[in-house]
Amino acid sequence: MLLRSGFTALLALAAFPACAQGDGPSDQTIVVTGTPLSKTEADLKDCLARKCPPREDIDASLAHAENQFVAGYYTEARQTLAAARGRNARYAATLPVEVADLTRAYGRLSEHHGYQNVGRILQIDALDALKAGLEKGDSRVLMQRLMVGDQFGKQGRFRAAIDVYTKVAKQAREAGQPAVMGFAMLREAVLYGAASYSNPAYREGTEQRIKAIEQTTEPELAEFRFAARLLRARLLSERGDKQALDTALTAFKGQELDRPVLVFAPPLRLDRVSGHEDGRIQAPKNINRTPEWIDVRYRIAADGTVNDVETVRESPHFEGRWPKKVHENLALRRYAPFKLAGGADGMTRIERFTMVYDVYDPTGSRLRQRAASGRIRSLDLTDDAPPRAVPGQPPVGTP
Repeated sequence: MLLRSGFTALLALAAFPACAQGDGPSDQTIVVTGTPLSKTEADLKDCLARKCPPREDIDASLAHAENQFVAGYYTEARQTLAAARGRNARYAATLPVEVADLTRAYGRLSEHHGYQNVGRILQIDALDALKAGLEKGDSRVLMQRLMVGDQFGKQGRFRAAIDVYTKVAKQAREAGQPAVMGFAMLREAVLYGAASYSNPAYREGTEQRIKAIEQTTEPELAEFRFAARLLRARLLSERGDKQALDTALTAFKGQELDRPVLVFAPPLRLDRVSGHEDGRIQAPKNINRTPEWIDVRYRIAADGTVNDVETVRESPHFEGRWPKKVHENLALRRYAPFKLAGGADGMTRIERFTMVYDVYDPTGSRLRQRAASGRIRSLDLTDDAPPRAVPGQPPVGTP
């Protein structure tokens, strides 16, 4: 489920565009269960009325908050998780994974509502929850440290993020966690690649980090070596080498994939003056402004191309023109070729795109406001199996 899911599928991490409104990779997946919002609300109320155990409280709160988010009630979803955290944070020593799941979910929703600093702090709090009940060398503790590094990267704190990734790679090596080490090394290469997109001075550092992964010999890192090669091809493609994308796609031949793997997605950029690209200078937005979002359905063909892109739902009082660029961006994505079930003409996905206006404290005022220009975050809403995990490594959220 979105709010308790752990980490980026490593191939998707390598394929993510180098620059997408200053954001990091989209690593979350919602599983839409079809349970009515009224049902999850009633379940949570019943749980609280009978003073249910903390584990049940957390599960019911997460389920209802996910439903609220899918329905577009971002503020209410955050309130649900904030209340649940207030009730259950003290159980971190006995329920470290569950409390961390709850805290991480609260942080993710905070980010989607424009509270970047709150989201970063909550990811650190999730790490503290895991440390309260797990050994410091546990893979879940180390992976949560990487998520803290991701927060630094999203906020443009390049050196802080790199320091976290480097430290975790060293700790993972010492703890005998090669897959975690691979995630740390790949994240560092991806972040350098993102920096190299706008500053060519980082290209040499990017190549050094890709080669460092390719030169590993551990069997557990085979998938990361493949992801590193894919990352190089994607970066070359974005720099204008049209053959690089074909080379990346060729690498998947003979693998008999049964689900699409994103290989290339062009950067999604919006005009910096206005999130609506309408030529008007936007004033700062009210702190209580309702987020704008769209749910987009598209079909991935067996050859990895994207077709039939359409908006199937949008937030009330929608003002933006940015969905046009989202549609154009989706149509240019390339996935690895994969096998379809008999008779199918493609695999349908539904993805939520939210225009996030970050909250800030204006100079000389005590009243917080939202930025005039926005950035886009996306989440997969498709109901299907979760991403394949690295063998032998339970993601955060798995007891």
